[in-house]
Amino acid sequence: MPSTLLPQRALLRPPPSSTLTIVASLLQHHQHHHHYIQSRSYASHSTKSKSKSHSRPSSSAQPATITSTSTSTTSTTTVANDINPPPSTRPADLSLPASLPPSSSPADKLKHYVSIGRAYLTFYKTGLKNVYHNYRAAMPLRRTLNLPTYIPSSPPTTTASSFLKTLHSTGLGRSQFQLLRRSAYDIRRMIPFSLVLIICGEMTPLAVLALGNAITPLTCRIPRQLEKERVKRAVRKRDALVPVGSVTAPTVGSEAEMRVLKRMVDGEWIRTAGAGEALRACAALGLAKTHTRPEWLVGVLYRPRLRRYAEYLEVDDGLIRSGGGVSGMEAAEVRLAVEERGGVGMGGKESWEAEREERRWLEKWLAGKE
Repeated sequence: MPSTLLPQRALLRPPPSSTLTIVASLLQHHQHHHHYIQSRSYASHSTKSKSKSHSRPSSSAQPATITSTSTSTTSTTTVANDINPPPSTRPADLSLPASLPPSSSPADKLKHYVSIGRAYLTFYKTGLKNVYHNYRAAMPLRRTLNLPTYIPSSPPTTTASSFLKTLHSTGLGRSQFQLLRRSAYDIRRMIPFSLVLIICGEMTPLAVLALGNAITPLTCRIPRQLEKERVKRAVRKRDALVPVGSVTAPTVGSEAEMRVLKRMVDGEWIRTAGAGEALRACAALGLAKTHTRPEWLVGVLYRPRLRRYAEYLEVDDGLIRSGGGVSGMEAAEVRLAVEERGGVGMGGKESWEAEREERRWLEKWLAGKE
């Protein structure tokens, strides 16, 4: 791959657009309340991510460990391979102070709560820095693919087959594709989330739990928020997949459920499906909060959204295959890929057993679409 396409070279380019300048000034204004992180490198997980086999646990498959300090580690912008995007496109580890015994004094409890607030504030500032650096790293890639440089549009912008050919002809893989898509997704949420962070400070976790993912970049989502969203999506999917005239949905992870989900991302099915069916597909895939939306919205909003999402999944499926398959993916990427395809609820909480089930599910999905 030409060196000019590597994401780390983007950090040498001129300053970003006025949008990012505004956010930077807002964060600078907040410095007299909190100490700002000075490092300009990417923040990532506290342990180096590695590809794992199906039967062994990986660091990203383990639950977050609560430690006695509030820190976040950093990594460079170098892309390790063509299938896993940089760790900076996912939330960093959240390290919280160890819990106090019930007999602690009020002063100790107050200090403990302040430490927790600072840990969350550090986590959120790290997430915003990653949004900025991901955006800068994606700029040369957007120029290479003739995408709008400053307008955060999410690829693919053409049909899946055409976009795949473009990616392959330029030597780009899934790593760069996901960097482009996630950076565009996060930058659209950067300003509203920054305002919430400045106004709420250490109380931001309570605000984002109430407001949800609508204003929160992926890099700034705490584990509790991610788990809450998974539970909601699992309920929406279950309700959406209940056949008309029945009372039960297909079992999570079953062959019957996968057949239904695959049909919902088929281009011909999307074109001919009724309004109610299209709404159910959107709810099952996380594109709508309920399948009971007014049907008149399907033609103007939900069917085009479902069609674009199906194109995205087709591109991502092709890049996973060409990048070496599921075995080369990190555990965190496997979970994200499964949830994007409607497999939310598979495997339960993070563990090596859950990772194994998710890998098997994703392999079946890819095998059935070849």
